[in-house]
Amino acid sequence: MDFARLAEIAGAHADARSIQVAVKLGMFEALAGAPLDDAALAGALGTERRATAILANALAALGLIEKSAGRFSLKETSRRYLLRSSAEYVGGWILFDEAIFPFWAHLEESIRTGRPARTPDMFQSEPADTERFIRAMDSLVRARGDARWVADHLDLAGVRTIADLGGGPGTYVAALLKRWPALGASIYDLPATLEVARRILAEREPEVASRIALVSVDYLKDEIPGPIDALFLSNVIHSEDEAVNAELMRKCFRSLAPGGTIIIKDHVMNRDMTEPRAGAVFSLYLLLKARGRNYSFEEVSGWLAAAGFRSVSLGPLPHPPFTSSLVIARKP
Repeated sequence: MDFARLAEIAGAHADARSIQVAVKLGMFEALAGAPLDDAALAGALGTERRATAILANALAALGLIEKSAGRFSLKETSRRYLLRSSAEYVGGWILFDEAIFPFWAHLEESIRTGRPARTPDMFQSEPADTERFIRAMDSLVRARGDARWVADHLDLAGVRTIADLGGGPGTYVAALLKRWPALGASIYDLPATLEVARRILAEREPEVASRIALVSVDYLKDEIPGPIDALFLSNVIHSEDEAVNAELMRKCFRSLAPGGTIIIKDHVMNRDMTEPRAGAVFSLYLLLKARGRNYSFEEVSGWLAAAGFRSVSLGPLPHPPFTSSLVIARKP
């Protein structure tokens, strides 16, 4: 690694905050119609002209907007991913990052103590936190295309019922129902999350929303309803510690019908816990706000085997754009 790359990594917080603030202010929406100079842009945003110009220049340097003859306009990347009206809007995830940004100031303390910087509650305590978190999950998956890829590549022939455990906004099950019209689906999640999921499905997936049952399940306390043919868990195990995950696999095993399938989608790490890079860095997020981290295939397959699952396989999703993998196992 040369000095330029080191400096880029060390200063990446400034890039991130520039984008977060621009999304929060609505700068990309303000530029959606026509190019604006700094005075007109500041007027549209209700911000100070000089400071607005500084931010806009930074975004132009980052390649997110264009500057020509003193006027700013959107580039295609921003039009695709940073306009709220876009089907691939990733601003929900960016605004979630903006909301948890202050917790990074406590990373040193978390490293020293091993304790998270906020009480882990899956963002259930305050309605605004729940809404922001669940819409962030929906936003990220839609923009990156995870749900479409999983629906196109997951073989659910012969599966009649599937439940998405910790399914959040329902982005995955909606995609699966479109791909497999005879499939019946449920989301198993916490009550506050299900309220947000109901709104998102009505807004974004009206053609399949009526085919999705929303079932209140706290996997930390409850047995998982069954019997069902398949269980899907996306980004669930990384929120929990090793003991919880081992018990969760046993609960999943009990909920599946004989011959049933469990599908786990997550950052699945190598033995050294250094690849994929995104998973290693994301474990720092998890240290700040959850009980878990990302786990290796050896750890995940060990929990599955101990619970009684067989035929455990690992299938990485193509990178780029993805950084996660599918672990699939079957109940005899």
